[in-house]
Amino acid sequence: MNAAERMKRLSVILLVDPGNLRPGGQRLISGHPDGCLLHALRRLARRTMLVPFNGLKPLMECLERERPDVVFNLTEWVDGDRTKDGHICALLDLHGVPYTGPGPKGMMLCRDKALSKLVAEKAGFKVPRFFAVGRRTKSPLPFPLVVKPQFGDASEGISQASLVRSDDGLQRRAEMLRRAGIHAVIAEEYAGGRELFVLMLGKRIMSIRELRMKRSGSRSPALFSEQLKSDKNYRRRWGVRLVSAKLTPAQHRELVRISRRAADALELRDYGRFDVKLTPSGEFVFLEANPNPAVVPARWRGMAFHEVVTEITLRAWRRGQGV
Repeated sequence: MNAAERMKRLSVILLVDPGNLRPGGQRLISGHPDGCLLHALRRLARRTMLVPFNGLKPLMECLERERPDVVFNLTEWVDGDRTKDGHICALLDLHGVPYTGPGPKGMMLCRDKALSKLVAEKAGFKVPRFFAVGRRTKSPLPFPLVVKPQFGDASEGISQASLVRSDDGLQRRAEMLRRAGIHAVIAEEYAGGRELFVLMLGKRIMSIRELRMKRSGSRSPALFSEQLKSDKNYRRRWGVRLVSAKLTPAQHRELVRISRRAADALELRDYGRFDVKLTPSGEFVFLEANPNPAVVPARWRGMAFHEVVTEITLRAWRRGQGV
């Protein structure tokens, strides 16, 4: 039985955060990036259900009622807490349902920006020095620094104001995050250079893309912020685009080598993305790991989108079969 035939036999739940759905909870918000994945799954699988994670009991009842073959897991938090998304993976493990993406340990390692750096460093990446920011912390590192939440992903809590140049600025930014409900805050050395995104499918590096800006100036974006990621007008203003990164053969081999090692150490499964800087001195600096990035039509190195969705889903299904 080939992959397409196997997919046609599967019942799949696309598990999402409730905030991604329209009022009423039946459809994704218009234009949401997960819409491409949902559409593909509905064409490929025997049955696909869009299910929000609304707590333990509703999820367990849904699993008992629907008995899916695979859960395509896109959840990122429990009750707004990004440190608990691994708990959903643990629930699925206990229920014996295979699911895409990392298990509980992998989610914990990837979501913790401090711990993931230590793991990536052992795998061969250069990492920025960092420290936890308390209410009276003075920086032990030279400025500028980037102030960010310790947990989470998707550039949450990061704006151009996250780049600080004094102890007063450090405390102001940390306090702003605390007022927003983010209490675990770190500050790390600012890594200059080229912004790269390494996209993986299993053990394969599918693309290495670079963030480029056509316009520059004293107020041009220095960080890959929430606004830079989600605001089309802001990206248009600065001429932001993603292009295939041009690396020397030696650079490409090195980035592939350490990315694979870091993916294993962080227990990424099925697919994922690393955000990396290539410094002017030629070092690859690890910024963060994204364990369940949006699955959208992109540069998957010659693979059609339906093939990518099929491979991710079947990798999870085979894991559940012990294959």
